[in-house]
Amino acid sequence: MGEAPLVSIIVRTCGRPNILHNALESIRRQTYDNIEVILVEDGQNISESIIEEFPELDIHYFATGQKCGRTKVGNKGMEMSKGRYLNFLDDDDILFPNHISTLVEYLNKTKFRVVYSVGEEQQILRHQNGTFKIKRKLIRYRYPFNRMLLFYMNYIPIQTIMFERSLYEQYGGFDEDLEVLEDWDIWVRYATVCDFGFVDQVTSVYFTPFRNKVKKNRDVEMKAAEDRVREKHSSYTMNLSVARVNRDMDYVLNVFNQKSYIFYLRKIRNWLLYRDR
Repeated sequence: MGEAPLVSIIVRTCGRPNILHNALESIRRQTYDNIEVILVEDGQNISESIIEEFPELDIHYFATGQKCGRTKVGNKGMEMSKGRYLNFLDDDDILFPNHISTLVEYLNKTKFRVVYSVGEEQQILRHQNGTFKIKRKLIRYRYPFNRMLLFYMNYIPIQTIMFERSLYEQYGGFDEDLEVLEDWDIWVRYATVCDFGFVDQVTSVYFTPFRNKVKKNRDVEMKAAEDRVREKHSSYTMNLSVARVNRDMDYVLNVFNQKSYIFYLRKIRNWLLYRDR
């Protein structure tokens, strides 16, 4: 594969080592070797002992002591990182074994500074002991890079994306006034200065709650966050050629927002999957 630069996988956690174990296990199974794990705990030191279960991993642990929120924890992880490339993995998500190698290989052979792949959504029922049952699997987002689409909606799950640390150094990390959708905000900011590469492969999993009441509460929270982030975006500017805008809008209007029979089949599928249970 050529050069094997150091990759920093930043794991945010919050006092739930049973869940964290699965994330770290997925890192241990990576086919790519040159990895450091930046494990940052939001609050008291609860998870440090789990490091002993993963002697193969180069884990750097930090606990904030007091609860400070996921965005500050994420920024601490980026500050502690030493890798050329950064990749977030929240403690309740997992990577497939080829995730890091696939994205590093793409970055090494192209001029892109950011690349992302496809994440599988798994809807789960979580039990008190930390175990869970998978109720449904689906691919919600499988879109190539398109600025107009990214400016409109958050379609890049955080664990799917790898980016050069130099972007963090030049353009900053998460907005610490945000508590959700901080990843969308940072992707939009980075997209104003560079294109993203896209690898059309499923290389990771993110989990969402299956129960409808939990999903509804989460959706209300997300809608309020979207409005706040869009307010922020009013201050982001960039220069785009008319040809580039034309190309991006052609995809949005004629592919993403297609009104063919496939579009209506997807509508029916979504109604069957997400209607009240």
